[in-house]
Amino acid sequence: MRSGVFGKSNIISIVLILSLLCGCASVADGDITADPDSTAETTEAGEQVETAENGLQDEELIEPAGSALSFVSAEIRDLAVVSTYQGVVCPNTYEYAYESDQPFGNYNFLPGDEVSAGDVLFYGTAEGLDDQIEEIRDENTTLLESYNDYVADYHIDIAKARKKEFEAASAYQDMAANAPKEDSPYYAGWAKGAMPLENAYKQAKMAREKLEEAYKERQQLFDLEYAYNETRISRLEQEKNEAGVKSAVDGVVVAANYYYSGDSIPIGSNIIAVGDTNDMEIVCEYVSKSIVNKAQEIYAIVGGDRFDVVYENMEPEEYRRLKAKEDEVYTTFKIVDPEGKVSLGEYAVIVVVESRTENALCVPKGAVSKDDSGSFVYIYKDGESVYAPVTTGESDSAFMEIKSGLTEGDKVVYDIPYDVGTGSKTITTGSVHTDFDSDGYLMYPNAEWMSNPANNGVCYLTEICVARFEQITAGQTLAKVEVVSDTIETERLQRKIQRQNERIADLNEQRKTTYNKDDLETIDRAIRDRNRTIESLNRQLEKAGRYSGVFEIKAPYDGLVTEVSDIKAGEIITYKQKIVQIANDDSCYIIVDDKGGMFSYGDEATVTFKAPNGESFETGGKVVSLNPFGLSKSMRTGFALVRVSQEDMSRMTGGGGSDNSNGYWYRVRFSVNAVTRKMDNVILIPKTSVYKSGNDTYVITKDENGSTRLVRFVAGGSDNANYWVAYGDVTEGMSICSG
Repeated sequence: MRSGVFGKSNIISIVLILSLLCGCASVADGDITADPDSTAETTEAGEQVETAENGLQDEELIEPAGSALSFVSAEIRDLAVVSTYQGVVCPNTYEYAYESDQPFGNYNFLPGDEVSAGDVLFYGTAEGLDDQIEEIRDENTTLLESYNDYVADYHIDIAKARKKEFEAASAYQDMAANAPKEDSPYYAGWAKGAMPLENAYKQAKMAREKLEEAYKERQQLFDLEYAYNETRISRLEQEKNEAGVKSAVDGVVVAANYYYSGDSIPIGSNIIAVGDTNDMEIVCEYVSKSIVNKAQEIYAIVGGDRFDVVYENMEPEEYRRLKAKEDEVYTTFKIVDPEGKVSLGEYAVIVVVESRTENALCVPKGAVSKDDSGSFVYIYKDGESVYAPVTTGESDSAFMEIKSGLTEGDKVVYDIPYDVGTGSKTITTGSVHTDFDSDGYLMYPNAEWMSNPANNGVCYLTEICVARFEQITAGQTLAKVEVVSDTIETERLQRKIQRQNERIADLNEQRKTTYNKDDLETIDRAIRDRNRTIESLNRQLEKAGRYSGVFEIKAPYDGLVTEVSDIKAGEIITYKQKIVQIANDDSCYIIVDDKGGMFSYGDEATVTFKAPNGESFETGGKVVSLNPFGLSKSMRTGFALVRVSQEDMSRMTGGGGSDNSNGYWYRVRFSVNAVTRKMDNVILIPKTSVYKSGNDTYVITKDENGSTRLVRFVAGGSDNANYWVAYGDVTEGMSICSG
């Protein structure tokens, strides 16, 4: 919402008291008196109004009762109408949802984590895909082992075949070299002797070619089968990945809705928001397009520095659509920040100078009245008030432009409601911030279920060994499960293994009495092949009896038990049935109620841990959730997340004892203090020196010659002691009156 309409303070002044009251002097109680022959006058002390601690209050200044004739001088001023809008430096934010209705799987990234374009932010459920992938990988392992054995055998066999072919070819060629002429009486006898050698050569050649052809075919078949299985694995992995959603940009996760595995997520429900930290903008309270179009100047103040901004156009139709959808609509300004000074989450104020009239002859608006003839004032002249019709022009909330009827220096009758005060202060620059204190709670947005891994036999839950909200360590037993194996299948596989071992024993005995090299090689291959068969049978047996008897489900990391199944000991459980839900300390946050949107990403926080056993310590944390200004309605949770180091989180979560109240964890152990809405190197105006009229703030400045002047300034915000100036002609070192 708009903070109000203000005048430019360097051009707004009022002659509080004439020459008698120059400077920050107190005045006597009583009526104002005016001496027609001098500029001296006295005024009753007006009420000085302090502003509220955290914002401006609409308190009206009280005019003095029974005041005598007093006046102000018509002076040349600049008039300005200025509005301020509270905002936050946000990244250009992308919010992600599933493209279809589906159960939620798990988070891959959480608030505060950096991501790259293409990273899977969160998954959907993909039941059974991992098991299918594992089975195909096992199949390819067996296929590769068998093929490698074949290749090893082939190289031995082809070497033998080539040697045999070479020897046969050599014998035949030697015979052919001694061949008689065909008309020789010895030719027939030679031919009869050469024929067996020629046939042996041809057979050896054919055997070699057959081996080579078989090798090519086997190689092609292996390549096809192996590649087909790899394709199947890729498709299953793609199907698994398609159940997730990928980031479109490099950036950081700035918000998440908090779903658990298995939760049904309607289509379009945003789950994670990623901010592009290379594309920063200011998101602020709504500024209408019409105000922007007519504004003479718009800029932002961030960290005490002034930045030019560019309005992100919003058509009226878009505003109406967003208003109906979001309830609260914000305006976006791109920051002109070539030096990269601004940071994600910094507090910002947009200053809009809606209009400005320079060198206008002005009097206080309260001094101007109207009758049937138009506007008029009373001029103090020769000790009397004289009716004077005037023509008015522009105005702000305090002063009115007089276009005709007065000249500069004319004394206009006006009861001055301000007290100059007795003291003075010097304007300084400094920092302003809001201290935020709240209770914090532990939150684990990425808990996972430890399920029954046994897919063989009949499984019974023996015992759940942990309680809800119990701190756990890596390797700790969470539950015990008893598996009664399928004895028929186990015995069948064991008999096959036994028969293979018996045949290997027979081959080893045969090997002891075999001396032929080729026969020994054949026996060794047979032994190797049967060992391969035993390996395959053992893998099947291991799967069939992977879990037998009582086995333990153990914690994979340090963390906390967040849920426990209500399955009773002795009940039958199925494969992958959920038993205990746990969360890693690395995915734990301190969550703080922040429905007012005080926190911003990057705010530094101090977390004080208070354990029931008396232990207490402090640690630093960082807010890793974006201010609601930068998020859609569906991502505004009303909470802020504070992240501390895993080491400190482990100390805090392991600090002994917890309360289990009304079925949920009510462990209030943390006090969170943070510095929010910080603005550095800004002009500070002490609240004790500020006057208010409506929404306008004023300060009385003191010139070097001792004369005083009422100056209006635009406050960008405040803390307990000071306002900081967003707009106005007040500078460091100026002397101001103070009560």
